[in-house]
Amino acid sequence: MAELADKEARDRIGGDLDATLFVEAAAGTGKTTELVNRMVALVGSGRAELERMVAVTFTEAAAGELKLRLREQIEASRREAGASSAALANYELALSQLELAHIGTIHGFCGDLLREYPVEAGIDPVFQVAAGDESTTLLDRAFDTWFQEILSDPPEGVRRALRRRPFRADEPPSSQLRFAVRSLADHRDFSAPWTEAPFDREDRIDKVVTMLKSLGDLADVALRPSARLAQHFQGVQHFGQEIILRERAMGERDYDGIEASLKDLSRRRSWTYQGFGDDYAEGVPRDEALEMRDKTKESL
Repeated sequence: MAELADKEARDRIGGDLDATLFVEAAAGTGKTTELVNRMVALVGSGRAELERMVAVTFTEAAAGELKLRLREQIEASRREAGASSAALANYELALSQLELAHIGTIHGFCGDLLREYPVEAGIDPVFQVAAGDESTTLLDRAFDTWFQEILSDPPEGVRRALRRRPFRADEPPSSQLRFAVRSLADHRDFSAPWTEAPFDREDRIDKVVTMLKSLGDLADVALRPSARLAQHFQGVQHFGQEIILRERAMGERDYDGIEASLKDLSRRRSWTYQGFGDDYAEGVPRDEALEMRDKTKESL
């Protein structure tokens, strides 16, 4: 068989036992195999005992597979070791320590540490690690309580998020806020404050609305009103007319509502229409109309 291109790196993982190594590789390339080989090499050489090693992974299934493969490799190495070799005794000791070794998930290992030092951690010694579905239920319950309280006087972020259309038609308006809460919970170990770049939202919305009106005006001069590019401009024109009607009804510009509508407008596929022919309108080359369209989309 042809020699693997990364054979040198694999040999170092299993043989360079005095170095600290970071291994980066894609899925299915043999990371677990090389991890097992390194652990067995450490045991066989007498440099470390299995009960003093830590091997963690993300899922219970992966941790179970890691422990199974480690047992199989230790037993295979024991059979290959000479009857009087020091390695044989090391392998037999490792097998007796297999159930004591810290081989499991990241959260399982952290749980073991907290149970060993509950006073120092400031937690109840009989705590339990919540399962994934249970933690989701607890988080949803906390969100529902918070959401009912915040609705009495919603801050700007909540107000703007509720005006936006959900990702799916069957989702409630609060779905994006719930998603944000889960994201914050997943990244709660990042203690740095969230940064917010200065942004004059109302001024930018005013400018985009003005550009959209100019773009919509092209709908009235198209040489071929039924062309797809002209229809796109008609849609933009209709969008601008709706904004005007809402402003007349409310007596002011609804920036939250316009912001939510602009997001939907930006997702329309019609922004990619190219049109055909040399001229879009009398005195308006097609390329000029497309350039105006693209600048508006960029601003949007």
